[in-house]
Amino acid sequence: MKLLFLGDVMGRAGRAAVAARLPGLRADLGLDFVVVNGENATSGAGLSAAHAKALLDAGADCLTLGDHAFDQKDMMGFIESEPRILRPLNFAKTAPGKGARVFTAPGGRKVLVAQVLGQVFMKRPFDDPFSAVDQVLRAIRWAPPCRPPSSMSIARRRARRWAWAIGATGGQALWSAPIPMCRRAMR
Repeated sequence: MKLLFLGDVMGRAGRAAVAARLPGLRADLGLDFVVVNGENATSGAGLSAAHAKALLDAGADCLTLGDHAFDQKDMMGFIESEPRILRPLNFAKTAPGKGARVFTAPGGRKVLVAQVLGQVFMKRPFDDPFSAVDQVLRAIRWAPPCRPPSSMSIARRRARRWAWAIGATGGQALWSAPIPMCRRAMR
């Protein structure tokens, strides 16, 4: 499976680059799934509904937000109607939208996308990112022939790298682990 993560799309120039290049990249590289961080796509301060639609129309399968998730007030309502936009998992519990979702890529393969924020150098306090990710991983129901212990141990070993990336940067990190998504669903 070929995945592409683009971020941090910044302002008009970033949106124009995604709109111009993403369709060609999808075709040339044979991409199965594309995640775009749209956190600063609207003038460097959040993401508006109109700009979110443009990024999705350009070929993004999922948009992630960050600590500026709701700087654009129309995102408060739009995120509820557009499941392809994810806010941070460890944002306030009452915040609209979801922080994780299982998507279906072409060919029926499953992709779990989860967004968390670090706690270093942030202007606002956010919940513990590690417990937030653990909750998501526990929420996945495992079905044969998948075996959670071996897959979870792989995820936990790689979690050290992820923890370092989040702690060192205080921001976002792309974290992946080969956790097979065999007939699983989120609760």
